[in-house]
Amino acid sequence: EQAGIGKGTIYLYFENKRDLFLEMLRSIAQAQLTVIRAALAQEGTLRQRLERLFRAFAHLAEEESDNFNVYMSALYGVNRAFQAEATKLLRDYVAVIGLMLEQSQTRGEIHSHNIEATALMVLSLTESYILSAKVLGQSELVIVQQAGPVAELILRGIGTSVS
Repeated sequence: EQAGIGKGTIYLYFENKRDLFLEMLRSIAQAQLTVIRAALAQEGTLRQRLERLFRAFAHLAEEESDNFNVYMSALYGVNRAFQAEATKLLRDYVAVIGLMLEQSQTRGEIHSHNIEATALMVLSLTESYILSAKVLGQSELVIVQQAGPVAELILRGIGTSVS
């Protein structure tokens, strides 16, 4: 009612609030996956593709912040009612990143014994960095400027010195 849409209209399409929210999550998932796939579909080195992935997530967190936050809340929040649907998106993200890593491995850019685990690490590092940077008040511009250093960290690790 607050949105100017009658309950009757909504319930023509959705049986209840849960179904409405699930459909919203699915819509968010498809939109976000489209952005991520587009970022990774372009040719380039693994580093370039990791940078594009990072910038795509930064853009989603800023320009689509409501949708990004709804997804994060569904996945990691207290209310577990929608976690299963959010988990499907997480699996899709891992699969898309995994495909990029498999392509890079085929080209000899990397060697990974477990592509799925590596994809999950890339996703986790990217998402958590962007979320934490936003909490710390960093702008999208500042966050995007870290795409290169973050890609380098993913590719090379911390780089400990030998004692």
